[in-house]
Amino acid sequence: MSSIDTKTPSHIQQVWPEMNPAEMTPEQTALAELRREIDLIDDQLLELFERRLAIAATVGKAKDAPHGPHTKLRPDREQTVLGRMLEQAEPQNAEAVAGLWREIVGWGLARQGQLQVQVWSPKDPTRAFDGARQRFGMAADIRMVRTAKEALTFAAEGHGVAVLAINIDDDWWVGLRRDWSSLSVFDGFGLGGGQPTALAVGKIDPPALPKGRRVVVSAGGDAGDGGGARRWGLSTHHGWTLALTDADHLSPGDAEGCVGAIG
Repeated sequence: MSSIDTKTPSHIQQVWPEMNPAEMTPEQTALAELRREIDLIDDQLLELFERRLAIAATVGKAKDAPHGPHTKLRPDREQTVLGRMLEQAEPQNAEAVAGLWREIVGWGLARQGQLQVQVWSPKDPTRAFDGARQRFGMAADIRMVRTAKEALTFAAEGHGVAVLAINIDDDWWVGLRRDWSSLSVFDGFGLGGGQPTALAVGKIDPPALPKGRRVVVSAGGDAGDGGGARRWGLSTHHGWTLALTDADHLSPGDAEGCVGAIG
């Protein structure tokens, strides 16, 4: 058997010759130095990322202690940390920082057990799926399902979380008060930071809900409660209204029908 030549082929050597520093132009020297600096930063990033993953695994073990019937997700903690990161980031880097941080958190959560996400969106499913992927990261196992009930059952049984489209001639959200009272809305996905077109729900510990507009399901319209709190209607069905409110006195299960919060 002939030995395999592991040397770099001559034609590749001709295309990418090793450069003698003495023969490099000032521009080539500057570029080489920048690349060395990037390599050093990459090494530091890798070391810090792996340290973070190790700590996340330890945190996951602490979460395994008896804590009730809720998922391990802490949207309030995520909101606080992301807000702190964005305050320190340069404004032009905010979108990149947010996206990178979501991925880092997603892989950390995966060390505690892969997050399962089911998405239901009969209209424009790609947008809902992409919103879920952006929110939960590449580490999450995200799958499309055929019915809202399938996604809600999955979340209510504690297998993971569900992302469901709203305002599409389906009143699944009415059941958040009646049939799915163990679930809370904890995020919303829309275009350009506007009104959400899909909601994320799961068995979230109420104190762990993010700070922000409350999601309410109530009888009647969306004009407000007379107390000065603003309200934004998202969908209506047979006298029921799904809305957002900036009222801060609501809690899950009260007469108003608060079913979560969107940061």
